[in-house]
Amino acid sequence: MKKFLFIFFIFISSFVVAQSVDTTLISLSVKDLPFSDFINLIEKESNLKVIYRTDWFDDLKVTTTVNRKDIVDVIKQIIPGNDFSVIKWNGMVLILDKFEFIQKLPNYNEITPATEELISSESKASTEYIKGRKVDLIKIKIGNPKYQKLGVPIKIKGSVVDAATGESIEGATIYLIDINKGAVSDLNGNFDLILPSGKYATQVECLGKKKLNCQLEVLSEGSFIIELESINYEIQEVQIFGDKQMNLIEKEPGLEKLNVKVIKELPTMMGESDIVKVSEMLPGVVSVGEGAAGINVRGGNFDQNAFYFNKIAIYNTSHMFGFFPAFNADVINDFSLYKGYIPAKYGGRLSSVFDINARTGNKKNYTAHGSIGTLAANLTVEGPIKKDTASFLVNFRSSYSDWILKQINDYNIKNSEAKFNDLTVSLDYDLPNTQVNVFGYFSKDYFKFSDLNTYWYSNAGLSTSIGHIFTSSFRGDFSLSASQYEFKTIDTQIENVEYEHQFKVEQYEFSADFRKDFSRKNNLNFGVNSTWFQLNRGQVLPYGENSSQSPIDLGNEQGFETGFYISENVEITPLLHATAGFRFSFYAPFGPETVYTYFEDGPKEIRTINDSIYFPSGKPITWYTFPEFRLALNYQTDENGSLKLSFNQTHQSIFMLSQTISLAPNTQWKLADYHLKPSRANQVSLGVFRTVPKGKWEFSTELFYKIANDYTEFKDGADFLSTPLTETTVLQGDLTSYGVEVLVKKSWPKMNIWFAYTFSRSLVKVDGQNDWDKINNGQAFPSNFDIPNVVNAILTYHFTKRVLFSTTVTYQTGKPATFPTSFYYIDGIPHIDYSDRNEFRIPNYFRTDISLSIEGNLKKEKFLHSTLNFSVYNLTGRKNPYSVYFEEQYGRINGFQYSVIGVPVFMVTWLFKLGNYDAN
Repeated sequence: MKKFLFIFFIFISSFVVAQSVDTTLISLSVKDLPFSDFINLIEKESNLKVIYRTDWFDDLKVTTTVNRKDIVDVIKQIIPGNDFSVIKWNGMVLILDKFEFIQKLPNYNEITPATEELISSESKASTEYIKGRKVDLIKIKIGNPKYQKLGVPIKIKGSVVDAATGESIEGATIYLIDINKGAVSDLNGNFDLILPSGKYATQVECLGKKKLNCQLEVLSEGSFIIELESINYEIQEVQIFGDKQMNLIEKEPGLEKLNVKVIKELPTMMGESDIVKVSEMLPGVVSVGEGAAGINVRGGNFDQNAFYFNKIAIYNTSHMFGFFPAFNADVINDFSLYKGYIPAKYGGRLSSVFDINARTGNKKNYTAHGSIGTLAANLTVEGPIKKDTASFLVNFRSSYSDWILKQINDYNIKNSEAKFNDLTVSLDYDLPNTQVNVFGYFSKDYFKFSDLNTYWYSNAGLSTSIGHIFTSSFRGDFSLSASQYEFKTIDTQIENVEYEHQFKVEQYEFSADFRKDFSRKNNLNFGVNSTWFQLNRGQVLPYGENSSQSPIDLGNEQGFETGFYISENVEITPLLHATAGFRFSFYAPFGPETVYTYFEDGPKEIRTINDSIYFPSGKPITWYTFPEFRLALNYQTDENGSLKLSFNQTHQSIFMLSQTISLAPNTQWKLADYHLKPSRANQVSLGVFRTVPKGKWEFSTELFYKIANDYTEFKDGADFLSTPLTETTVLQGDLTSYGVEVLVKKSWPKMNIWFAYTFSRSLVKVDGQNDWDKINNGQAFPSNFDIPNVVNAILTYHFTKRVLFSTTVTYQTGKPATFPTSFYYIDGIPHIDYSDRNEFRIPNYFRTDISLSIEGNLKKEKFLHSTLNFSVYNLTGRKNPYSVYFEEQYGRINGFQYSVIGVPVFMVTWLFKLGNYDAN
């Protein structure tokens, strides 16, 4: 004990001696201490007075631990950024605004030869610098000298646009060198600055653009435009980070955002870039099948995804049953997929939101570009209506695939027809504080499979969007849209019951979204959106004179939904960001409608109807309310890593009636009503995200768990065309999904790789109080889209800037299926006995695609630039099963596998555009 006390005494003595030698070395430990209290503490420790402006650090809290560290170094460590100087002077510590503090004049009489050489060198460098600036420096005057007021802060407005096209540039940085101040351009390329009158050396930079040096001369209030030229360089990343939400560390949990340049690099099925198919390469997103429309996101059904194309709701996202994309990549700027944290402004779907943004037309020059492929061609024409202010864009696409069907030696295929066309129109008009966009999308498909089936289906939509900047910190966006999806089916497969059926769903939507920026660290978003649904479920009518099909009127439906939301994004600490939102929605189906009620001690069937209630036009049938909380936390563990947590509450009032695993063109949509409740879901996700700058690696792992209540599942033997009373054909239960998503990316100067793995389960349980309210005896069973394992890999390699090779590999577990297990006879009539619901699985899926793009020369002055794309879909010719079916042969049940494409499909596409390589 004495020995310990002696050592302790020596330690304390040495510490005291050290303190007496230099009292500016301090040791302390504090947590969440206000800056003023922290300064008081270190003044006592060091016996030095600290001079500073208290209003500079009102909100600063200090958390630190230091041991024998100089007081100046401690203060520098605490103060954020590089805007301040900390120096010792005359027994005090000064915290000053950033400038050089001169304590004594230099001795100009003592000039050594080395000093002369240094002065000569500096003069030469200054001369070269000034000479260089005379070449590059652009002078911009803002305002009128008549209204100039010296020393008074002046508000100026600026816009950053592309020098070639006049399109707005988001995310450009404007830096005023002299005063160490700057701004960042918003979504529409606009920014505001408040400055005293004077001249300011300024730098403007943006990814993919040439840096601009200019001089701003501020005279009075006014506005100005800065034009940036593009720089062509080799792509070194699979994703192009154009904004904060494309940064792995900073983006919101579960958000995937891809640039159209990345989409166009990947091989596609029919020579057409397809954002939906590309999204299937992301973790947590699964294709519903070969040559099929629709996707499954995080264990959800394909109707649980909302698709918006410039505010237009799209109900069918494909042409030709999924072989061609509904969205033409030539008119797309980028798209965002929200599958984790869904912002509070979105509602009405349980699983995900695809927000697709189209390009605006070229505001500088008239240009055209397009492609001619093996099966389809498209052309885009765009240009200014009023230079630098208004523009148009028109795209038309059409197929000519019948010729290839005639070459196939199969009677049904040879006598089939398949065709589609679509039209996209965009008008854009920019004012100093207001942007207006009118956008239209129209598509039609026709498919006839021999003399068995005929399908027509179409999408149509129109939207008007207005963005207005009220002040430099307050913005509003307003949109009004209308969309329509309809189909017509003629089915002649079964003799004597041939029928035709026509269906239509319309959606009208208004939204008003506002954003208020309180500071760089805090902004508030709020707004409202309202949607009116109109469904004409159509009539099932006999087709032909010999059909015995009974006419069935499936009726009309209409519903109204409105949601109010508010969310705040705040930087709690430099390392912790949070976005918290609340959305309150209410939904009601409306009359005219006759609702049937049923006896409580029996199933909902026609024979158990006990009464009916009539609701006249305009009267709500029932009301449903949805309070929903949304939360996203992003904790940055270090400069290369972050930990993200999200929680979502969502609902869905419109769903699909389908017994298939894919989105068929004749699949009906259905509104929640008196008997069928809207579905509700809660989802939580947790992810770890890291980058390794040295090797350009990116890693992410994300866990998710989601449970949906009142999920609609069809009864055994359900037929949605046989009765308008949907409640007699479906039941509602719980859908539970959970899983883990892994994404790894690596970049080299010429090659990029992308590996994604998803493990997930999706289970349905319908366990009512009575036997007739159960499916699968009340036991949980895999959903139709339960795909436990999915592996996707992408490789792109630039042989040169003009030659690009890419390949994709996809593997996934086979989909669930219900198989017949036996059949037996009762009174000579055969009966089939089936397994439990989705007890078995079809064989696993594997596919490899490759693509080679060869561009023409990259001369700047060129009338036409073109690219040849060669692609092979299903390179190995694997006969992947789309489904498995059974037939009775010679007293036995035999299974057969149906494959949509079992051979390699080779495609050639010629892409062209007027002008040079970078003339978009």
